[in-house]
Amino acid sequence: MSDNQVTTESNDRLSKAFSGIVPDKYKDSDAFLNIVQWNIEWFGARKSTTKDKRRVALVTDILEAFNADLFVFQEVAGPSEDGRYKGVFDAIADELTGIRGAGDYVVYYTQAGGEQRVAMMWDRDFIRAKTAVKDLFPVGTHRTEDGKDAFANRTPLHGHFEAKVGAAGRFDFQTVGVHLKAMAEGASRRRKSAEVLADWMAQSIREVDADILVVGDWNAPPTADEWEPIKSQEGVNFEAINDPSDFSYLWLENSTNKYVSKIDLAALSLSSETPPPEHVAKTVRWRPIEEALARSANLKDAEVRSILAEIKDNISDHLPTITQFYFDKK
Repeated sequence: MSDNQVTTESNDRLSKAFSGIVPDKYKDSDAFLNIVQWNIEWFGARKSTTKDKRRVALVTDILEAFNADLFVFQEVAGPSEDGRYKGVFDAIADELTGIRGAGDYVVYYTQAGGEQRVAMMWDRDFIRAKTAVKDLFPVGTHRTEDGKDAFANRTPLHGHFEAKVGAAGRFDFQTVGVHLKAMAEGASRRRKSAEVLADWMAQSIREVDADILVVGDWNAPPTADEWEPIKSQEGVNFEAINDPSDFSYLWLENSTNKYVSKIDLAALSLSSETPPPEHVAKTVRWRPIEEALARSANLKDAEVRSILAEIKDNISDHLPTITQFYFDKK
């Protein structure tokens, strides 16, 4: 990524760190919205106490560096119903807010999903929830023809937000976080999920005057046949905003067609005639990956594989993605 300097607001740490992503025409803008989506593999599931403590520390450092307005997570452990333990992001939100001064973060989780829940964490200095952030559908609402839950008991999480834009502007938007069924046998459930999401987006864009961004781990590349209901839905941007040549998932156990893939995707509906932003669900490649690729130009090079394996083992098997909305001053 580019190391060119970008003129931004003092709180816009993400654009400073990843300046190559910021469109040229918005480099001097103080009106922006940063959304980071990330599947953090079994985060908080307590598979290894020592490793989990280190991962929590690493992830907290990364989130502070991003300093995004809104985070959308998958595969995270949420709070227990009886209150005996908190969700994994509760302490992180508290640390980012009270100790590190990175913002005023609050986190909400889906009710469903066990220790693989969807969660949203946002900075209330710049975003407020207009309605309750909650499961978009109850578990089991939508099923395939053979009776399986379309969303694999991991319900989408929905939020309707208002963001501050510059000194006095406001921007309403809806976000849905998803974690769809994995593997080839999950194709029928992913297709049913796509049908449900396409129908919901078409209805919601008519009923609510707010853009819709659906982001998450879709568990299939953007070229997959099961996304046809999304691709064919009028007013939904999908194919043009998901780059199939990119990668966000580190498989690594197979050095052929399943080595890496782009399965962290986005669908976008706009309530106005404004064109979609230039960067939607853009994968963040850590600097060591970029430097190794620059030297080898081959994903299967031993050095690149070693770096990817280290990231997978110590942080997650998914790379985060960024969606940025920049607004022209009026």
